[in-house]
Amino acid sequence: MNKKIKHHVIVSLLSGSLALTTVACGVIEKEPVETLSPEAVFSSPERIEKAVIGIYDNNQHPSFLGGRALIYADIRGGDTDPASYFGGIGLFNTLSNDGTVTAAWTGGYSAIYGANLFLEALEANRSKVATELLAKQYEAEAKFIRALNHWYLVNLFAQPYTFTSDASHMGIPVALKAFDATSAFSPEAQLPRSTVAKVYEDIEKDLLFGEVNLPASHGADFSNVARATKGAATALLMRLYLYKGDHDKAIAYADKVTALGYDLNAVPLTAFRSYMTEESIFSVAHNAADNPNTNSSIGMHYSPDNRGDISISPYYRIPTLSDNDLRKSTLTTAKLGKSWTLKYTDATNWIPVIRYPEVILTKAEALAKKSATPNPEAVELLNQLRRRAQATEFTMLDFSSKEELIDTILLERRIELAFEGHGMFDLLRNKKDIPASEAYTLQPYGSNRTILPIPQVDIQANPNLKQNPGY
Repeated sequence: MNKKIKHHVIVSLLSGSLALTTVACGVIEKEPVETLSPEAVFSSPERIEKAVIGIYDNNQHPSFLGGRALIYADIRGGDTDPASYFGGIGLFNTLSNDGTVTAAWTGGYSAIYGANLFLEALEANRSKVATELLAKQYEAEAKFIRALNHWYLVNLFAQPYTFTSDASHMGIPVALKAFDATSAFSPEAQLPRSTVAKVYEDIEKDLLFGEVNLPASHGADFSNVARATKGAATALLMRLYLYKGDHDKAIAYADKVTALGYDLNAVPLTAFRSYMTEESIFSVAHNAADNPNTNSSIGMHYSPDNRGDISISPYYRIPTLSDNDLRKSTLTTAKLGKSWTLKYTDATNWIPVIRYPEVILTKAEALAKKSATPNPEAVELLNQLRRRAQATEFTMLDFSSKEELIDTILLERRIELAFEGHGMFDLLRNKKDIPASEAYTLQPYGSNRTILPIPQVDIQANPNLKQNPGY
């Protein structure tokens, strides 16, 4: 497997002669690049494989899953210092014409467009794939990328699933087709916002297809983390069910992930230096020649030795995060009068979308929420992570109620999964306020400002697209 996945861009391979910049309402701008037709792409197994690899390149969009989709959840989650580099996003005062917000929206839908473009070309040339089993695998890989980008978009631009009792509030447009320039303004391309329930339903459908049709292994360590696998689809389904409040399914899918053989690394640092590890389930892969760009990579934003846009003093001061805890002693540092994470240090850092510790914590949380009293299995799951981190373990005597245990699990998620794109999402799905910082006041749960505005340019281009309240 060539680790430079950026060399095989699906858009240039499948669009005929055009590179694409896409927004959700179906407006597409194009620039000439290469001249390869779908028929040429599907002319050999090697070309087809390169086209599949190309759809992963779209996940590297510098304004979205190249790192910033995770950043936007964390700089709005209470554990970082104000990050003025990102304008109003980190200060809860962004406007609908904010260029950074527009770039994020466009980045997510650009990756979805690439996945849809591949799916349509695959369907038209399915007989040219060596076997139907392999065709289904390729289809599942594209649907995983589509689901993943819809997932982050709906959680950044819409209130959480449980905001209404039936998730009938506004979500995002669900893009299941690739509209080209000739159809960009057709009624079919003017996509309205689906309800959050419908968005989750479509994400679930794509991931269930992946659970069945993705391989448990691609046969190479790099591909087992950088490409979608059965474990990646199963783990993202687990996350989806937790966010929905379906605790039985969250537990069942956590167990399915564990049964695939994932395990904790010996120490927390390993997953952020080696990438292809026992606990690495899915990441957006980068290397020195293949990353969003110097200014946009996650390591450049978080590292004080680079841009250093995001320091982490609130996280560093968590009272229960002991100086001896490896997640503090090896994954944070004090420098230049501030505190910083060491999870990301340069432009080559992979983006950890799903790690096995999330599976452990998801099962613990779901067990705790299902039980009437503190759940012993949930406590033991917590202790698996604390033993690994050399932190003090809990006993059942530490919890007088299920609520105390749930709060402790959420705090452990905050410590273990810090700066991996969970901060704001964990607060909102649990109907919690976003704590105040030096630069902004407390943001109450349900506030219009806890979610991002739909870009004004898309509102103007698509009459069916409604703005979020308050913008």
